[in-house]
Amino acid sequence: MTAFVWLAGTLATHRRRRILQDVISAKPIENQLPSSGLCLLFGSDFQEADEKQQQQWYNWTQEPGKILLLIPPFETEKSSIPCEWQIRRHSGVRAKPDVPLLQVLAPEVRYELQGKLQTLTQIGGAWDDFSINTAYYRKHPHSGIFAITCLPLWSLAVLDQEQELQKWLEQLHSIAGQPVAKAVEQTLFQPKPEHFTVMLHLLTQKFADASTALTALQNSTIFSMDRKTAQTYLADLQFQGLVEGAKLTELGQDAIRSSSYLAYAEALEALAL
Repeated sequence: MTAFVWLAGTLATHRRRRILQDVISAKPIENQLPSSGLCLLFGSDFQEADEKQQQQWYNWTQEPGKILLLIPPFETEKSSIPCEWQIRRHSGVRAKPDVPLLQVLAPEVRYELQGKLQTLTQIGGAWDDFSINTAYYRKHPHSGIFAITCLPLWSLAVLDQEQELQKWLEQLHSIAGQPVAKAVEQTLFQPKPEHFTVMLHLLTQKFADASTALTALQNSTIFSMDRKTAQTYLADLQFQGLVEGAKLTELGQDAIRSSSYLAYAEALEALAL
């Protein structure tokens, strides 16, 4: 997972957190929400919170690069923040065959989502019967998003769908835009050799997305780095604006040019032609 994933509320200490920690390297948070990333929260935590707390969670999503994703369990009731939405009981759904993650999780789905939300069709947000499993609200085109999914992402079934879950979350996070990197943070950030390993790997060919690049790194005959470590360093590079998706930005190229790895990078780029 290339975006930082955080566990908030009771999910941070719940037994179900372990699956998310193992599969997508999610990290628990206590009080203060992070500066960017994808924050997972039990839907029931949000619904049972007072209006002030709900508004604080929603307000956090107003900056690009931030997603609050509510996941099961839920209360079957109506909510009004950030807009009107409702959870209803629903089961027996069928998923399209081209979304393996949804096929695996469909038997465990117990809810459907209704309300003034935008369905996330690009990641299979609706079932074959057109009932909605995943949707979001965005105040304006340059903000992050408030999202809700009826998929039990903490299911044991995702242990066999690690890459599919990572890809699904990456597609969701891409909708929220890129976080505004702080100039001070960029100035203080000094890439480690492991960061350069990931950047050099991204120069070996054009990768369709981050997940594809990470898979290729595991099979590389040039570099050696385990997937979870690579995910962490790639997330650092994306957060700092050196990489966008699976491609070096101008800032990332500048970092290579001013490093001792320039000759190595030029050789790799020549091989990729």
